[in-house]
Order: sequence, then C-alpha cells, then structure tokens
Amino acid sequence: MKTIYKSTIASPLFWAIIFLSFLPSLLTAQKRDSLTLVNGAWVTKEIEPGIELRQIHFAKDELFNSSQFISIVEIKPTSGKKIEIIASPTLIETNTLAAQNNAIAAINGSFFKFNYKPNTVDYNSVDYIRKDGEQLAPNTYTSSSRSMHQTGAIAIYNQELYILKADQLKEWEKYIQAPHVITTGPILRVNGQDQELNENSFYTNRHPRTAVAKKENGNILLFTVDGRSKKSMGMSLEELQKTLRWLGASYIINLDGGGSTTMYVKGQSENGLVNHPSDNKKFNNKGARKVANIIIVK
Repeated sequence: MKTIYKSTIASPLFWAIIFLSFLPSLLTAQKRDSLTLVNGAWVTKEIEPGIELRQIHFAKDELFNSSQFISIVEIKPTSGKKIEIIASPTLIETNTLAAQNNAIAAINGSFFKFNYKPNTVDYNSVDYIRKDGEQLAPNTYTSSSRSMHQTGAIAIYNQELYILKADQLKEWEKYIQAPHVITTGPILRVNGQDQELNENSFYTNRHPRTAVAKKENGNILLFTVDGRSKKSMGMSLEELQKTLRWLGASYIINLDGGGSTTMYVKGQSENGLVNHPSDNKKFNNKGARKVANIIIVK
C-alpha cells in the first residue's frame, strides 16, 4: 500500500487533476480582481490638458485580498508635454528635484547607491543613464550576468517614450538610438506579452512599487502603489504585472520601489506628493526618500 500511495502522489496525472480542480477558483479570483480594479471608484483630476491623475484606495482588502493605494499619471501623446530623465549628483527627494526642474508630475527613477556625497562620475546610479546623448552612468555589474534591474530600458526619442527589452549584448544599452536612456527592470510586459517572472523574494514579496507602462494607443502611465502599511500592503511583481495589464498596458517596466516609491504632482498637496512614501513608516506624504534620479513630465 505504501508503494502504491507514493507512486500515485508522484504521478503527473495526479498533479494535473489537483491543478484542474483549483483552476476554476483561480480564474474566478482573477476575474474578480480585474473587475474590482477596472470598475473601482477612481478619483480623476485633470492636471493639464491631456494629463490626468487617477487614484484609488482599496481600503478593505478588495484587491488581491489586500488593501492597496494606487496612483497613476496618464499622459496622452496629444498633450504636447515631454518626459525627461533627471539625474542628480547628490541624493535628493523626488518632489524637491521635480520642483527644481519645473515638473508637472514625476516619479522616482531607477536603482542607486546610498551615497550622500556629490558625485558626477556615475550620479550614484547602479544602472546606465544617458542624457542629451551623453553617458552619465554605466551599468554596475556585480557578476558576469546582467542584474534583474538591467533587463530593460526606458528610452526617449523625438519626445516619444519607448520601453525596451535587453538583448544578448552585455552593453546593449549603448547601441540604443536615442539621446535619453535609463536601464531598469525587471521588464514585465513587451508588445502585449507578459514576461516570465523569477521566484526570488524581490519578485514574490509585496513591496511599494513604481513602474512605467505604455498603452497600445501611445498613452504613458506613471504608476505607484504604496506599501508596508495595513492601509496599503504593496504588490508582488506578478500582481503589478496583472494590474497594469488589466489597465490596458502593452509594455510595462519596473523601477526602483520600496522606500523610494514616490509620486509628485505639482500643486496637489503641500509638498506635491500624492502617494504615501514609506520611508518614515507612516501612511502620510511626509516620508519621501532621497533618490539619485527621477522621471518627470514637463
């Protein structure tokens, strides 16, 4: 009997039956979450013609069985506004750097070193940055392979934003034909196809997240979801991928998150912050972390 029992448990047919028995409930949960997200009570404000701030707070565990506070700035190509990458030689809060550069809106950018000394050698970045055709920072490699936050890039060419997936060349970003480039990642969706996700804790644990997405119609989404609070738990990368897919994104790329996750909109609060940065461990807009680079709309 023991041998038969072990053989049955190990058989592919056994696990296929188990999976299929749970599949209807999994599909029902996904459908419920997608409808909850899309049909939720979003609060929408027009920042300027062609640029909207949309926010929603799922305060009672409605989305992914969790509470979530989501903020999105959506920019239409017809807005006439441009998106820029801004790097600072010293670490500085997203809202402060955004205001200094006359931004209408901004989010924190890619990954960086915690170095508070002025630095124009690599602008404290661990990822490649090109601004106005000039390299400001190279990719930093700690092994022979590319880091997960160097698997994609945001490139701006002729005032249009592109989300690109890394190819096999180790220094592929140097060959991108655009004057403005910043590498980041992981890249979550390319040309309408979800990308495979790893199983390590950075991917699977819930954190505050910042992302950029692009719809098929060319609209750009600057996205944050708050985390590390009972009022907003944050998302895994799979949940982030699903959320932006359900909102119509054809391309999605992850930026630095955690305590760095910050969204600024000019004039929308005392300090311009419209989300709840978690660096002060309070659910308010006073906890912005100092960062090395940001992405702005101006």
